[in-house]
Amino acid sequence: MKNRFIKLFKDKLDLLRIVSISFILVSISFWLQGNILINLADEGFLWYGTIWTGKGEIPIRDFESYEPGRYYWTSAIARITGNGIMALRISVSIFQFVGLIFGLLTLRRVVHSWWKLFIAGVLLLIWMYPRHKLFVHTIAMMTVYFGVYLIEKPLYVRHLIAGIFVGLSAFFGCNHGLYNFIGFLLLILYIYIKIDRSDYKKKLFFFGAGIIVGYIPMLYMFISIPNFFNCYIKFLMPIISSGNTNITLPVPWPWKVSYMNKVQFFTGVFFLILPVYYFLSGLYLIKIKESIQKSSILISTTLIGFIYMHYAFSRADTGHLTHSIHPFLMGLISLPFLLKNKYLKLISILFLFIVSIMSYYTMYMVSPCYAKASAPGDFFVQINICGDNIWMDKSTADIIEAVKRINTDFIHSEPVFIAPWPGFYPILQKKSPTRRIYFVGKDTKEEQGKMVSDLENKHVNWVILIDFSLDGRDDLRFKNTHFLVWKYIMDKFETVRSEGLPENYQLLHRK
Repeated sequence: MKNRFIKLFKDKLDLLRIVSISFILVSISFWLQGNILINLADEGFLWYGTIWTGKGEIPIRDFESYEPGRYYWTSAIARITGNGIMALRISVSIFQFVGLIFGLLTLRRVVHSWWKLFIAGVLLLIWMYPRHKLFVHTIAMMTVYFGVYLIEKPLYVRHLIAGIFVGLSAFFGCNHGLYNFIGFLLLILYIYIKIDRSDYKKKLFFFGAGIIVGYIPMLYMFISIPNFFNCYIKFLMPIISSGNTNITLPVPWPWKVSYMNKVQFFTGVFFLILPVYYFLSGLYLIKIKESIQKSSILISTTLIGFIYMHYAFSRADTGHLTHSIHPFLMGLISLPFLLKNKYLKLISILFLFIVSIMSYYTMYMVSPCYAKASAPGDFFVQINICGDNIWMDKSTADIIEAVKRINTDFIHSEPVFIAPWPGFYPILQKKSPTRRIYFVGKDTKEEQGKMVSDLENKHVNWVILIDFSLDGRDDLRFKNTHFLVWKYIMDKFETVRSEGLPENYQLLHRK
């Protein structure tokens, strides 16, 4: 009884320390760069959805969005913090804080030194980028934790909990639901082969039941919200039919990029390391026969990370690399504490050190903090956005100020259509006249016809068009992805001269 009490006290104390480390790291990160730069595209996409979810609109049905979970999270926090861009970043940072706790709870099983765990936390934190996608990193680290939790004691209740987590993760992203479903099936299969072959059908039943329980928020929305299910099916169909979750990019293999550009080169090296690492660690998992549950972190990070690697290669850039790298980092950090052979241990320590150095060039050098610190003295300026003072490059600041002046001088309280970036809507405190708010992919003629009808029926007299080619591809310009909408605007609207807008921005007014 006394030993149980001591262990319980120690576990509670460990949790308190981990919470404290996570809070310190996330707070320092937010203090250093929380008010630097703004992403008018992806971050604006989340910001718009947060505001209008808080006003009672339904994600996916009423406006273009990801799965509803992240919007209900950010809009719930916004009830306390407000609807500004800094309030949005606070809500996302709280989610980041939760993710880092799970990451460190997992590593604490093998890392018994607190200063080493702190350094591990720094490495995990550096890779939690970009800030508007911190849901992805958090869910990935939580997946590894629950994988370890299942391997350590593959009880019925733990299969149920794993299933609940899978279902809930799908509420935040269908891709997470799929990744985690496959990943946990691999874990359950591995447990069956290597650890425990008893009652596997019953365990699968509990896992499946857990998925249903975890998915209840989404099931409730399907049943209770008119037309939501149909809209969700329409949301999924392009992904299913194309087989792609993103607009693809070629893999930046290290031999295809300039050695002088350290960020690009080391990013390419990471794309090479990931599949090699998972191949070698997979061979190790096949080989081990004893003390399997002591290697639970390596097993979970390998099987979960192998599935999450799809995220990186679906759109091979730095941002999507960060979405899939945390299982790899957690597995790599645990290796020196798991390996018994002193030569292999030394190699793993050296490899971890090299990865840490590469992480500086790959991630810190693309962070908002580094961008401001390394810029010339007059490159960054501070402007007010909906009550928040944000540091950004002068060119972006000038554009935002010009669009704000246009709203004051011309648009006033009238509706406006803006494409392709949604970030201007919350800045101007406007609602999009169309369900589509982010124009990066092609829409069908039927969908474009609906947009034209919305512009007509809602008496939209003002348009701001940005001529932007995603990835440098001419076919991804708005006039090519949404030709019918663009032609309607060119026919029915005329250009209005406005000071401060760059050449690729166009202000138009209905004729």
